[in-house]
Amino acid sequence: MNIHLPSCLAGAFSGCLLFLTACSSRQALHDVPANTGPYPQMDLMQTSFVEDLGWCWYQDPRVIIHNGKLIIGGISGQSGDIRVGVFDLAGGKLDGVAVLDAAFEIDDHNGPVFHVRDDGSLVAVWAEHGKEDKHYYAISSKDNYLSWSERKVMQHDFVKDPDNYWGGVTYMNLYSIKKQHRLYNFFRMGSDLNPYFVYSEDDGATWGHRSHFVADEFDVHQRPYMRYNQVNDNLIGLFFSDAHPRQYGNSVYYAGFDGEAFYKADGSLINYFSDGPLVASDTDKIYQGSETTVKPEGFGSVPNAAWSTDVESDKNEHPHVAYSLYLSNSDQRFRMARWTGSAWHDREVAYAGPSLYEMEASYTGLIALDPEDPENVVISTNVHPNTGDFLSEQYEIYIAKVKEADDVSSIDWQSLTQNSSEKNFRPIIVSAEGWKVVLWMQGEFPHFEDFNTRIVGHILERP
Repeated sequence: MNIHLPSCLAGAFSGCLLFLTACSSRQALHDVPANTGPYPQMDLMQTSFVEDLGWCWYQDPRVIIHNGKLIIGGISGQSGDIRVGVFDLAGGKLDGVAVLDAAFEIDDHNGPVFHVRDDGSLVAVWAEHGKEDKHYYAISSKDNYLSWSERKVMQHDFVKDPDNYWGGVTYMNLYSIKKQHRLYNFFRMGSDLNPYFVYSEDDGATWGHRSHFVADEFDVHQRPYMRYNQVNDNLIGLFFSDAHPRQYGNSVYYAGFDGEAFYKADGSLINYFSDGPLVASDTDKIYQGSETTVKPEGFGSVPNAAWSTDVESDKNEHPHVAYSLYLSNSDQRFRMARWTGSAWHDREVAYAGPSLYEMEASYTGLIALDPEDPENVVISTNVHPNTGDFLSEQYEIYIAKVKEADDVSSIDWQSLTQNSSEKNFRPIIVSAEGWKVVLWMQGEFPHFEDFNTRIVGHILERP
């Protein structure tokens, strides 16, 4: 494989974007030169946003843009601090890092999530990985996001079973319903492993009203894995799987929630929340997995198990979803589906490669969608996205425009990283105020309780 530096970047450092000329047996992977690709005005140089930070993908919004600042939440993999990095986008520099909770716990599940309050301040919420019956929160200054209140505690109205190690709460997610004047915190509760919520009617100052949100349909409780999307001021999109793919051959599902009822993608009523929690069998089934618990010897997860990764909506408020599909420890795929207005259009879009590490066989580098244009997609993989051919031990970042008619063979993936000495994985795209940024974790990740990563990326668009 021959690698050539673009003439505009000759002599620049290795963080530049690179041209790749692939051998004739496989489709070429391209770099993203200026004025081409999904983001013609993107910064060509990679930016290091925050050192010593990491995240999981089941809590959001973990990165936001507010008043020209990129607010990045995560966990220190070295100290367990709950951290907030504040990066000045126009100035191109890190303003600083605030520690919300020192030496909290080294676990990527614990990262903080954010909501912009009516007065311009932020509320951040975080929790341990299922070990406690409480979550924590703090409120920032109105104009200084490095200045935060003392840590506050939301004590949930249940007592954690001391014999159930994971019996507490985890995975915080903040989304709002304007007509109700409610800020919801969706989370997983350990007693039955199901999604619940509490809400605030004072913009995150106080919390209460714990409610069962989604119920699994198994004799022995399983863990629906939820992704959320703020479709508009009064609708939250829900994209989820049946369980953990280690335990079940998941299908994936979609529904909308307006604070009072659940709806299918076509707008038809599923049921009112007052009638009970949502169940998967009543929603839109987008992809049907093997729907079995049978796991052959040597497989870390159940074959043909899907896992929810991202959900966004387009300008018509039609949902687009992205997910991974486990086939074996050495072969996973990325898939996307979109609601066309009359039906779900689902297809495979890239090879995801092998497991990120052995213990979590369904962990991939992940796929993420642009929240303003979900046809623009970013992935992390260590194989050729179009063919599955092995490329490197490290995971690299690629972007593409994925149109409705595209499939895995037709997509023109363009590389943002190449010849990396460390993994690049778990990308996310955020957008607001005319700014758009792609970020990802870079570094070493042996385990979700053992990682040494930083947050890097590119500014894709400027106001």
